[in-house]
Parts: sequence; C-alpha cells; structure tokens
Amino acid sequence: DNKYYEQIEGESVDITEDIPFDVPEGWVWCRLKYICSIFTGATFKKEDSRTDQKGIRILRGGNILPFKITFNADDIFLSPNFVKENILLKRNDIVTPAVTSLENVGKMARVKDNLVDVTVGGFVFILRPYYSSDWLSKYLLAAMSSPTIIEYMKSITNKSGQAFYNIGKERLGTTLLPIPPHCEQHRIVSQIEKIFSEIKGN
Repeated sequence: DNKYYEQIEGESVDITEDIPFDVPEGWVWCRLKYICSIFTGATFKKEDSRTDQKGIRILRGGNILPFKITFNADDIFLSPNFVKENILLKRNDIVTPAVTSLENVGKMARVKDNLVDVTVGGFVFILRPYYSSDWLSKYLLAAMSSPTIIEYMKSITNKSGQAFYNIGKERLGTTLLPIPPHCEQHRIVSQIEKIFSEIKGN
C-alpha cells in the first residue's frame, strides 16, 4: 500500500507521516536507538577535576567540531577512580553535545581509534553502534550531519537556560535514519571522503 510501518510491541503502526522522503529499494528506515546505544559521559564535582594533564581527559562541547575531535589546552581531567571503563571512547563511537547552543545542535565527530584515557562529560552524548564497523560509523556520521537530520534534532530540543538547548536521550533515539545496504554504505562514504579530500587539497 506504499506506506511505512514500524513494529511497536508486536503491532504494526503506520509511520508514513514521519518519513521525510522515500528511499531506494534495498534501503530501510531505522530509528537511531536500534542502531546505537546512547549514553552520556562522566559526571563529577568541580573540585574533583584537574588541569594538570594527568588522568582521564574529559571532552566537552568545545572539543567537538564538525567531523573532528580536538584536544585543548584548557581541557579538564579526572582521576581514573571517577570514570567507568565502559564510557572510555572506542573506535567508531560518535560524540555530539547533549546541551549546547541552537547553532551547535548536530555538531558531531567520529572516534577513529580506541582512546584508553579519554571520555566525555555529562553534557555530551556517546553514540556507540551495536555493530562496530568503520563503514557504518562513517555513514552514520555523514547521515546525522545532514541538514534534514540536524533540523529534526533541533525540533526535539528543549530550552535549557537562557542560551542553551537540551536534547533528551529518549527523543534522540527516535531519530529516523535511511540505512542502505553495506556495499552502498561503502560507496557513499568513499565518495564523501574523496570530495572532502579534494576540498582540502589533499
């Protein structure tokens, strides 16, 4: 009947109105929560943090640029005692601010290697794919950085204080993403990387 359905508690629910556009045959629409676990990083008291470059580095919103993670001179650190091992950043994790200014909603980057001494703070999300794949992770980063998904993310924020917006984990998990077959993920990511390389002049 040319409609889209989602299985919710054993029932088929018509979600056609939620689908922003049709996808090619072989692609599927999937909610983010079925692709990734979504969680925040370390929470701590200010007096427990340090700036002496020792311990676990805590990334905040300012460390996340579009498609890039930066280490800054004013980064804060925590003793390993305050950080659970399962929130240390792993290859193919995607990080994005959970609380930020409206123009920075959707700013995200991919973790390229396991980082045994780096995590994020409590106002940053870690999106960890259930299936760790370079191609899937790179595709998710590209898809979620698209104008369509960023506009959706902005639409589900709540105002948090005078200049900040909060994205709830449950709402973020409902994000619908167009997922192509693995070979198509590979082709799309390869083309994106080629274009980015040409833009940078590499």
